[in-house]
Amino acid sequence: MFRLFLITALFSLLPHVLGISQAHAFFYFQEEPAKSDEQENATKDGSGKLQRSDIKIAQPISSFELQKQDLNHYLPSNEVELLKAGDNEYTLIKGTSSTKNDKGVAILIPDWQQGLTNAKALNFLRKELPTHGWATLSIQSPNKPSNYPSSASTQSELAEQNKVALMPYKNELKSLMMEVMKKAKDYPGIFLVITQGSQAAMLIDLYKNNEELLPSTLVILSGGMYSHLENDTFAHNIATSELPILDLILKRDSRSVLENALLRKKYSNKELKVFYRQKSLSNIMPGYYPEQSLIIEINGWLKSIGW
Repeated sequence: MFRLFLITALFSLLPHVLGISQAHAFFYFQEEPAKSDEQENATKDGSGKLQRSDIKIAQPISSFELQKQDLNHYLPSNEVELLKAGDNEYTLIKGTSSTKNDKGVAILIPDWQQGLTNAKALNFLRKELPTHGWATLSIQSPNKPSNYPSSASTQSELAEQNKVALMPYKNELKSLMMEVMKKAKDYPGIFLVITQGSQAAMLIDLYKNNEELLPSTLVILSGGMYSHLENDTFAHNIATSELPILDLILKRDSRSVLENALLRKKYSNKELKVFYRQKSLSNIMPGYYPEQSLIIEINGWLKSIGW
């Protein structure tokens, strides 16, 4: 009896709190929200229940498109440009030198599936290099092929399937770098390319067969591929290339990166490659390059080869 009295009292007071008349109070609680057209159309069995099979679910946005949207939203419009290459549009972030003497243009290319504002290394360089006389062009990487790496059981099948999977990627990367180099020629000075991970191996392979795309020097950050055969080819291409290369790794890097770095150093020493330097940087957080050590190594390398 007491509960019924309490509920009746609360119901009588609530209209005054909500600012509605008591006559509308009952309808305030009884009225249901209007159904959308999709919900109305989905009740096909006459039960009044929404059928799971008729619910429309929006497809998720790809990480590539999401990166483009974020960059266009958060960065100043005068720094962002869309670059058409192959069948896709890539986001290009431009930075201008802030010193009197312009050294050239640094082209920054992240690893697969990594953003242009990746805090591990490239975002720092994108902001820091202009204070050292460099214009910067930071470009999105094409997406890693969905069918790479292969899971074949034999080495021959694995090599063939990886080769087929990477071929469209190599063509897309070539188209992209041709467009980027056209942009780079608008700036005075030399061309410096800084790249990470597997993208470094892809670029070395591209430069081997397309000398017109060669930069003045290449800086690699934690380079490496997914199979021993591909890493062996990567190391051989570096050793036989005349391109000056600074090969940086971290003391706290992945095991595969450290093993592949030893292979590249072994091949380069065997081929007596003169303009090759490999350096291991001390880091605290795995995968993150120490900022000041990174810029010191790059500046030191450029001075050692005469720039």
